[in-house]
Amino acid sequence: MFPKVAATLFLAAFGAAFGQSVAGTVTYPNGSAAASAPVQAMNKATGAAVRTATGADGRFTFAHLAAGAYEISIAMPCCAYSRMVENVTVETGRTAQVNARLVETVNGSTLGDDPGRLADVMRKRAKVPARPAPRAAGGRPDLSGVWLVTNDPFPEQPQVLPWVEPILQQRAAGLGKDHPHNRCLPGSPPVPASSSPFIAKMVETPGLIVMLFEDVPGFRQIFLDGRKHPTSPDPSWMGHSTGKWEGDTLVVDTVGFNEQVWIGPPQGVYPHTEKLRMTERYTRTDFGHMEVRATFEDPGAFTTPLRETMKFDLAPQEELLEFVCENNKPQHLVGR
Repeated sequence: MFPKVAATLFLAAFGAAFGQSVAGTVTYPNGSAAASAPVQAMNKATGAAVRTATGADGRFTFAHLAAGAYEISIAMPCCAYSRMVENVTVETGRTAQVNARLVETVNGSTLGDDPGRLADVMRKRAKVPARPAPRAAGGRPDLSGVWLVTNDPFPEQPQVLPWVEPILQQRAAGLGKDHPHNRCLPGSPPVPASSSPFIAKMVETPGLIVMLFEDVPGFRQIFLDGRKHPTSPDPSWMGHSTGKWEGDTLVVDTVGFNEQVWIGPPQGVYPHTEKLRMTERYTRTDFGHMEVRATFEDPGAFTTPLRETMKFDLAPQEELLEFVCENNKPQHLVGR
């Protein structure tokens, strides 16, 4: 279990008038600098958090923190490196030092194979013009395109009911070996098997958005024609999705999930019941970027929601290729 992060992050909550700070470095197992590594500092007394990323030299700094106990978390993109957590005490007028060396994991990755670096290669070779988001014929934003998906490294964790705790402990002890995707079953919604460096494709029409991805089940349908959810939906891995526009944001409501899917980024860890409801908000901020906020609510498993914010980067030079469970590398990264 990871600690619950405040939904809204206020730097002022840390007391900007103070001079103490936390600084450090993040390096790969071979000692080289880990650039763009996501780092979070959470005040253990208040639960408020601030985030940053390392520079090209692997260094990071949190300045002007209030004195107190902090939890420093480093969460690399799925799935080559284990999440790291360091507890530090920030004293008045002093800088606490945190130097972390990443540890490779064999769960969901081949040693030496870093999906985050492969995703960076895809971003660098993308030819994306700097202009506003495109519009469909009706004036709404057009969400169509091939997108590189980056999961939230620090999602807001839910408060869970008592029956969930032993399942979480069992899954943690087993290092997630029983995850459905390890048995060639679908991964976690909203975009299964599309965490970096996988990609997803969205095709928008006036009454329907089709979302395609490289792994099972291969697609989602988001109905925009005003239909309601079935009164008795046949539970499925992706559920039944309907959408509506609120200004320039597409709001998607999904119900009808089966109880087999694991939820929560980056690979899913939480169990749930068939009462699970997922709400997504898609906002294409400009031509090359989209923000996706997802909220998971389940009164049968949680007392507070699970929330995550994903980043979609347009990858027009890529195209979906078939990914079979027995393969260990997505072929769209090879030979292009």
